[in-house]
Amino acid sequence: MRKSVFVLGCMALFWGLVVPVQAEDHAGSDKAIYQAKVNIDPQRKHITGSVDITFWPKDTKHAYLHLYPYAFASEHSGAQWDQLLGNHPTLATYASTKLSVDGKPVEGKRTGTILEVPLAEADNEKAGSTPTKIALDFDLTLPHNDGRMSYDDHSIWLGNWLPILAVEDQHGWHLDPYEPTGDPFYSKNADYEVDVTMPESYQLASSATDSTAEVKTSSSGDRTYLLRAADVRDFALVIMDGTYKRLEGKVGDTVIRTWWRNTDDADGAKHVHDAAAASLEYFNSQFGTYPYKEYDVVRVGGEINGMEYPALVFLDGSHFTFGGTNATATVVHETAHQWFYGLIGNDQIHEAWLDEGFTEYASLAFLSNKYPEVGGERVRKRLMYGMIVPFYVQEELRPWQELAAFPDNQSYSDLVYSRTSSMLWMLRGAWGEKRLHDVLHQYVDKYRLGIADGEAWKTVLSDAAGEDASSFLDYWLKLDMSQQEKAAAWLERQRK
Repeated sequence: MRKSVFVLGCMALFWGLVVPVQAEDHAGSDKAIYQAKVNIDPQRKHITGSVDITFWPKDTKHAYLHLYPYAFASEHSGAQWDQLLGNHPTLATYASTKLSVDGKPVEGKRTGTILEVPLAEADNEKAGSTPTKIALDFDLTLPHNDGRMSYDDHSIWLGNWLPILAVEDQHGWHLDPYEPTGDPFYSKNADYEVDVTMPESYQLASSATDSTAEVKTSSSGDRTYLLRAADVRDFALVIMDGTYKRLEGKVGDTVIRTWWRNTDDADGAKHVHDAAAASLEYFNSQFGTYPYKEYDVVRVGGEINGMEYPALVFLDGSHFTFGGTNATATVVHETAHQWFYGLIGNDQIHEAWLDEGFTEYASLAFLSNKYPEVGGERVRKRLMYGMIVPFYVQEELRPWQELAAFPDNQSYSDLVYSRTSSMLWMLRGAWGEKRLHDVLHQYVDKYRLGIADGEAWKTVLSDAAGEDASSFLDYWLKLDMSQQEKAAAWLERQRK
């Protein structure tokens, strides 16, 4: 351990010299730099670490961090929380300590999962041009649940675990609480430098290009991985023991690695791997080239089904069994998220339809081409549930609403996934696949590695259609039944 500490100390000195150069390169940028050093004890399920966040604040008085592990450090009740946490969950312990701004200790104020960080007041005319560095230490004992950050006997999966800046945009700061429904996240792209120290008997997969990461080994039996990920929306990580195997292939410039356990079905793992590779190739051709050099599909525990992160997705063990019928659809959906969430971000709390609905449409398009029988049945179901609206109209529910407004996961699925993907499928029927995909490609290109919102999509769609698309979108996404006839007429005109 002493050598490991020495190595980390040297790296801290090294990065201290490098940061000013990087900060200068990013000057005036909206892209933050995260530099984290973490020690992971897989046996104790315990993580200690520090993170430095360099950014260019527009608000010179305050910044806000999401500390998502706090969501699992207290008890929750309700059907949606029960589904997220699973049976017999255990709580996390989490502490954020040694908070400083530009090297000076400050006192933060935490409300739920949000930490308010006071910044030294500065000349507002310099806002956005002068870098600020927030430094924070943290100590985490993992919770045990069915969610995005947990563990089992063979792995630790870490989604939404590192402190991350809240988004400040034209509407101000987005300080939404953690919700059990959907994916309650909204983040901008950033550059990550994450140094992970753990026992050498374990292996990892992350949002970085792990296969080219520098690795340092200490005499005490620890390894430190120097992980680097540029222009990613978040940084996820999985720690795996020796029961894990790996399948590997390449699509374009991207290496695809599928991680599975020796107790899983080998044919099932290969099926997942092949579907991931085929769908990545298809989405490359339809929506623009994938920019990352590595894409990891990792088998985790729990019952999370699937969860997307930049260059890395989680799939639970049900997808690696013999004859698993849902495996194809899930891995294809999570792969499509690499475009609709990864490359083009959005506010997933208030406009979940913008990533989930578009992702599901992309999945349907691929499945219909590659696996017609599976795709046809999935399209049929999405259209069926997407058209069932009288109940939701009566309850004043719609796709275009915040997560907290959905009373259950069924309404969230019907409206966010089925209704939105049905809207795009109907548009496909009017335009044809090529024209629709050309427009989606243009949309991705325009907001690539940035943020889009519903109004941005309305503009793209209206421009492509040659007329205002408001009535069409209001009917489909806001369930404004007064626009039904206008929406149908709009769609009919698009057939010509």
